[in-house]
Amino acid sequence: MSVMFRPPFACLLLLLSLALVALPVAAIELVPIAQPVPSQVWDAAYLDQQGSLLEAGIKGRLVEKAAKADPGATPGMDDYDVAYYDLVLDINTRRKEVTGTTTIRATVTGSSLAAVDLHLASIHTVTEVRTGGVVTGFNHPAGELLTVFLDRTYLQGEVFEVEVDYHGDPATGFRDSYGWSSAEGEDMIWTLSEPYGARDWWPSKDLNTDKADSVDLHVTVPDPLVVASNGLLTGQTVPEAGRTTYHWSTRYPIPTYLVSLAIHPYQIINDVYVPAVGDPMPVVHYSVPAYASDATAGYAVTIDMITAFAGAFGEYPFIEEKYGHAHFPWGGGMEHQTCTSMLYWYYGEHIIAHELAHQWWGDMITCADFHHIWLNEGFARWCEAYWEEVRNGPVAYRNAMNSHKYLGAGTVYVEDTVLDNIFDGNLSYDKASWVVHMLRFVLGEEDFFDGLLAYRAAYEMGSAITEDLQAVLETVSGRDLSTFFQQWIYGDLYPSYAMGWAVSAAGDRLDVSLRQVQLSVPLFTMPLEIRVTTDVETVTHRIENSLAQEWYSFPVSGTVQSVELDPDDWVLCTKTDEGISTVPDAVVTRITGNTPNPFNPRTAIAYELAADGSVTLEIFDLAGRRVRTLVSAAQTAGPGRTVWDGTGDDGRQVAAGVYFARLRAGGVESLHKLSLVK
Repeated sequence: MSVMFRPPFACLLLLLSLALVALPVAAIELVPIAQPVPSQVWDAAYLDQQGSLLEAGIKGRLVEKAAKADPGATPGMDDYDVAYYDLVLDINTRRKEVTGTTTIRATVTGSSLAAVDLHLASIHTVTEVRTGGVVTGFNHPAGELLTVFLDRTYLQGEVFEVEVDYHGDPATGFRDSYGWSSAEGEDMIWTLSEPYGARDWWPSKDLNTDKADSVDLHVTVPDPLVVASNGLLTGQTVPEAGRTTYHWSTRYPIPTYLVSLAIHPYQIINDVYVPAVGDPMPVVHYSVPAYASDATAGYAVTIDMITAFAGAFGEYPFIEEKYGHAHFPWGGGMEHQTCTSMLYWYYGEHIIAHELAHQWWGDMITCADFHHIWLNEGFARWCEAYWEEVRNGPVAYRNAMNSHKYLGAGTVYVEDTVLDNIFDGNLSYDKASWVVHMLRFVLGEEDFFDGLLAYRAAYEMGSAITEDLQAVLETVSGRDLSTFFQQWIYGDLYPSYAMGWAVSAAGDRLDVSLRQVQLSVPLFTMPLEIRVTTDVETVTHRIENSLAQEWYSFPVSGTVQSVELDPDDWVLCTKTDEGISTVPDAVVTRITGNTPNPFNPRTAIAYELAADGSVTLEIFDLAGRRVRTLVSAAQTAGPGRTVWDGTGDDGRQVAAGVYFARLRAGGVESLHKLSLVK
């Protein structure tokens, strides 16, 4: 267990500020902070932006310790599926010991099963094991595994139960997943099991791919301690004078790392969330009494956040139980299902939004393994910015995203979950949040949010990997996203663009040159926006860029005042404005116009080719979806002409609206706006 860190206020401020600014989050080692720093010492805006990076720091520290042991599954763990855990825990604060009995109910999924492998750290002494009501043998060598020999061989489809009696001090494990701490002079006992820490305090199948359908916890503590945990408090009993047993129950699927305890003489703050449909849900905060006033004010925003996220992502996933916070001594927070653990003197909106967002992205749908942790942390980090948008508008959203921008090396996919740091703030949090942001841009608002709802419908209360999300979004949008996910999840770095532009001699055409200048990585394929402002109009063109250098030609009205690349910062990139470039005006590949425009139902599209070669001319809608391919063939240099009859590739008439014709030939791309009226 780590030694408590109690620096003077000013030193703590300096240490954390320098660490967060100067070092990758993966390198930060934060320990429980027992002594609060008065809020006026901190810059509130800075802290609010850094909240989830504090979370990344604590989780990173835990996974660094977890790397000392093999967290993986044994082959036999594939042969059974856990349905239920019952944890009976007696917590002795004087002896610093937990005595427990865990009951596990599971179904055989393999052909047969005679022994069960569980995870349980050898810091615990197993005293007895029972299966089928009979005392049976077990093997618990030094390490992580407990093998239980069943009372008989069970066949596929049969249900069996295992009971494990054990005792020990969970805080002696090297992961720091359980702690005997204090706050304001009173005991504070806590757990934080992500990624592999559940096995440090109870026997389980500690894998994200096998969520239990339900969990009960019967936790006995000395008075006046109060136990906060997952789900609903369904009862309190007094087994003997001076001791109380708290019975918590959750009937939603839950991975082992999200089962939690937070124990202290809490003051309970009750609130209520009223969903659009159905009964009100309790929102309960367990506060260190000295901070109850701060907690009441700081957590008040939670109701509005639940409402906002429910509107975007579907109803709060655990609506039949609760949501809330329980104070604990770690910096940042931990998204324990239905009961987030949160530092007891810190109430930044970004960290509250981050942990709440995890109830959808991480708790409701959990990364199947920690290679894909970005599905948890990237979405939650993005939701911090989305909350800014809901609260303060699109400019606040863009500012929040830009505060998360990471321009550096590394893949979002965690290549080695033992050797690499899973909770790298730069990659698993910040760059991953930009992946979500860019998906919103690539797909468009409707397909993006519809895609999230479809992702929920497909994997709700289960687990997923990157390819699962990709497949759902492709189905909803009709787009091939393989290149996007390959370059942004499995690829390295980011694109760098240099742009120049010039107006043609005739004054009715703008030619834009765009170069990708990265040297050591493959070129990126991305949609980009180019915004042209003249003295009479502002027009935003959407282009698809994939080559080292491309030319784009746009019709222009009036005198050009400015040309901006990615003006709303939708793409994680660097941008250089090379100013006005020299464009040969005599022979340029471009769309020269269409007649009539507006049109119904047919229009003739004219174009010029500077050289012989392959030509593609396609029609796209405003969301960037291809509607019709009109030309895909080799052609000779000179003028060309084709007709669009207002139908898509499926032969059906398209709706009235604005469309774009895109010509590609010889490394040049030209866009032209079409208006179909009906």
